[in-house]
Amino acid sequence: MRIINLSHPIEPDTPVLPHYPSVEIMPLDTGEHEIPSLSEPHINSAHLSIGLHSGTHIEAPFHFFDGKLTIDQVPLERCLGMTTIVHLPHHGAFSEISAEDIAPFADSIWRTKRVLFYTGWYKHWKTSLYFTDHPVLTEACAALLLRCGVVLVGVDFPSVDRYPFPVHIALLGHDALIIENLTNYDFLSSEQIELIAIPLEIVGQEGSPVRALAIEKDETD
Repeated sequence: MRIINLSHPIEPDTPVLPHYPSVEIMPLDTGEHEIPSLSEPHINSAHLSIGLHSGTHIEAPFHFFDGKLTIDQVPLERCLGMTTIVHLPHHGAFSEISAEDIAPFADSIWRTKRVLFYTGWYKHWKTSLYFTDHPVLTEACAALLLRCGVVLVGVDFPSVDRYPFPVHIALLGHDALIIENLTNYDFLSSEQIELIAIPLEIVGQEGSPVRALAIEKDETD
């Protein structure tokens, strides 16, 4: 069995959208403690300040729709299970992923109900192009995904679409979850993986950072 991390690390220089606050990790002063079994008289503790859409994150329907599921209400079974990898490495800057592009994967997507798109755009992480030139899904692509009954769609770029956000509206409007800013797809060797992508239980909010893991099993597992 192989476990592949699909999430970017959270660190102070994590790239964020232009209108987003930077990630802050601040050590806390916990005072000095005389603990006989420790050589240093202090305890490490820190405060994390992060936007819910910073780094690799998952979005709930509440992101666009008041009254729909918030991230703490999402059924966790949607966030884990067999998942189809749609391998489209030829989709570069400003490209559009169409229904025709994913048609060969439709049977697999229909079976797994979860899909991750691999374009390789994650390799532009921490460059000036990452947030401006990324690929997107088309409305027709989203419609085909919904006909396949998807409950989760993940991408290795910062957003599934651009303003006025037709793909967000289509997917979240049908209660499908969205994961953005995935990474490390080059380490995958299978067309289907077992995905684990559990959000934090942040009450009443629209999203959460997520540690996404791909599990690939071999014949001995």
